[in-house]
Amino acid sequence: MVNILELAREKEKEIVELRRLLHQHPEIAHKEYETHKILVEHLEKIGLHPRTLAGTGIIADIEGKEKGGKTVAIRADMDALPIKEENDVPYKSLNEGFMHACGHDAHMSMVYGAALILNELRDKLNGRVRLLYQPAEEEGTLGGAKPMIEEGALDGVDYILGMHVWPELPEGVIGYRKGPFFAAADTIKITVKGKGGHGAKPNLAVDPIMISAKVVDALHTISSREVDPLEPFVITIGSIHGGTAHNIIPDKVEMLGTVRTLSKELRDSMEERLRRIIRGVTSAFNGDFSLEYLYGYPVLINHQEVTEIMKNVVEGLLGKEKVVESKPTMGGEDFAYYLEKVPGTFMFLGTYNEKMGYIYGVHTSKFNLNEKILPIGSSVFVAGALELMKR
Repeated sequence: MVNILELAREKEKEIVELRRLLHQHPEIAHKEYETHKILVEHLEKIGLHPRTLAGTGIIADIEGKEKGGKTVAIRADMDALPIKEENDVPYKSLNEGFMHACGHDAHMSMVYGAALILNELRDKLNGRVRLLYQPAEEEGTLGGAKPMIEEGALDGVDYILGMHVWPELPEGVIGYRKGPFFAAADTIKITVKGKGGHGAKPNLAVDPIMISAKVVDALHTISSREVDPLEPFVITIGSIHGGTAHNIIPDKVEMLGTVRTLSKELRDSMEERLRRIIRGVTSAFNGDFSLEYLYGYPVLINHQEVTEIMKNVVEGLLGKEKVVESKPTMGGEDFAYYLEKVPGTFMFLGTYNEKMGYIYGVHTSKFNLNEKILPIGSSVFVAGALELMKR
């Protein structure tokens, strides 16, 4: 295990160079064209044969000398976010208004670092490792995992590993969790329908703005009065649009929101709960409504046995003090689709370093990390793949 970490440290320069190149060329979901080109060139340079799936996605296999062993996939997501970067670094984004603010550049480079090591060890591999570069994780509804699976990314795969850099954990610490880890992330579109009129004569209108305020208030009682207090649940209305002038009551108000759940049972009940509450509020004030409930990524459920194996692997690699059990998060992650198909686990790699100023959260304009942790991620992938190929 120590040797694997040392091998990863030896690859640090190449890992960091790729990370910086990718950081300079961020691209949003389904448009990762330059990213695809960069990755293909790097993989071909080390003698691999990448194949394109799902538009801009990539898979490449590293075949061991021994045939018939297990196949372990290691996955990285590729897309960036529409955020203007505020970091003053030499490798700052060159695509104005776009940034790798969620660390996917780090994920891609860590998987590449693992590929460098595994490719050198291929004569000692008892099986196969599949590198899986996936587009559109940030897309939020369909995502890139589903089309990758549909086009064969998991064909022949026995296990899968994934990792996310995470500023809520100390730098270099690996976080694991058995069972539900990331929430199901669904989108709701609500239209509250009223009857327009003059702002001075509200009695002759049906005010959808007033009704919408009541709807938002009522929806938040789901968590306080309908869901078990110990059951993780979030509903957020993030957008409200209605009206054109100060003295006009509009005909309708449109709202957008998100619903997050960590259990399938609760998730399956949410659409009807929302309809019941919205129907009751709008009808009480002579209004009407429509609700579009868009099911997004499912709950990410880590496989118990694989997670325990990886916990032990990482403890042997980094020491027990560098491994912690993480809390679930209400964020969404389409790695969940892979885990519905094959056993695997998704881990965190901590990035928080107050002394160096790496304190900002993902999806913010100042997110960054200490690049010296990237070989740690690569070594975890390598050690995990080698162990799982034995199973």
